Amino acid sequence: MVGSTVSVAAWSKDSSALLSAIGRMRDSTRSTDSTSIRSAVRQAWAAERGELSPRLEWRDVVDSYVLDQAVPVLAAAADSALIDLGGLFLWVGPATKRRVGIADPGNALDPVAHVELHSGAISTVSGRGERRAVTVLAPTAFKAAAWSSALFSVGCDKALAQAARRGISVVCADSAGVRWSPELQNRVVLPPAHVP
Repeated sequence: MVGSTVSVAAWSKDSSALLSAIGRMRDSTRSTDSTSIRSAVRQAWAAERGELSPRLEWRDVVDSYVLDQAVPVLAAAADSALIDLGGLFLWVGPATKRRVGIADPGNALDPVAHVELHSGAISTVSGRGERRAVTVLAPTAFKAAAWSSALFSVGCDKALAQAARRGISVVCADSAGVRWSPELQNRVVLPPAHVP
């Protein structure tokens, strides 16, 4: 990637083809021109955000965009794969039911909830000072990373209101508790201490 550590767990009947695909994926991310990628990311974000102008952490989002560009190489050889880009998870393959923990902003070792990832990507942005975490599930790594970064800056109420309009799902934790967009009903599990 442009500047992040990536872990890949991938499965295939042809391990040689899979290993080769992982290498080609890695090489494609290393050969990207950072100036042109940043320009492409800014254009993609302008199209995605529409009339909104929330703050965005570019360094977090650039790598997710590069990952989305590289994933088709891996997808061609893998039966399925789970990619971890610094806490952003991207599932490649048929629908799954993978539980992903959402860390408590005050204590990263304590999850405030778990959410089932069926497909696509999941990204969480949290902050101790704000005692808030915003998790976005989206079809692509870029969309999950961009919206989790942008919606973190607007707070939980506004983040949840934007979810349906943006084609994303949101789980938000703040002083009011853990809340989620309606389509995640029965996919979010709270630890016993957080159940209302």
